[in-house]
Amino acid sequence: FGSSIYQTDKTMDNKFDYHIIGATGEFFIAAELSRRGIIATMTIKNTPLIDVIGTNLVTGESLNIQVKTKSERNTQGWKLGKKAENTTTIKNHFYIFVELKDKSELPRYYIIPNNDFAKYQKQKHANWLSSPGRNGSIRKDNDIRNFKPDGEDEDFGQKYMNNWSALIKKT
Repeated sequence: FGSSIYQTDKTMDNKFDYHIIGATGEFFIAAELSRRGIIATMTIKNTPLIDVIGTNLVTGESLNIQVKTKSERNTQGWKLGKKAENTTTIKNHFYIFVELKDKSELPRYYIIPNNDFAKYQKQKHANWLSSPGRNGSIRKDNDIRNFKPDGEDEDFGQKYMNNWSALIKKT
């Protein structure tokens, strides 16, 4: 199996690898929710904005979760689109960023309310645009957003790391 349970066979293509990594993150989220007494269901592929739905059978409250997963080989953080700046009216909507580790370690999770993350990304991008680029040049706008909680986003990311209590309060 190699050094990682997430490592694919050399005959598999990158697109397959990408989908397996994404599904792995969703399964980890479903397992963690179940472990905390929340019934978890993964949505069908290509469902917009929601990958996992969690329901508390006692309160009837639901969680709507968008999962973003990166493998241990990814040292650049999560690459996102401009849509990461969009707030939502979906009740109890969260991003959960899953950072897969080597097979001997459990993943790290960043559990962030969608609207908190959207506001953070919008402000971060505005700050980036207003700062000088290479050699003092004016930056050109683009649709790329990123999240690197072990780097440039550490202050923001740390308060959400493994923050399962944020979900439990909502159900």
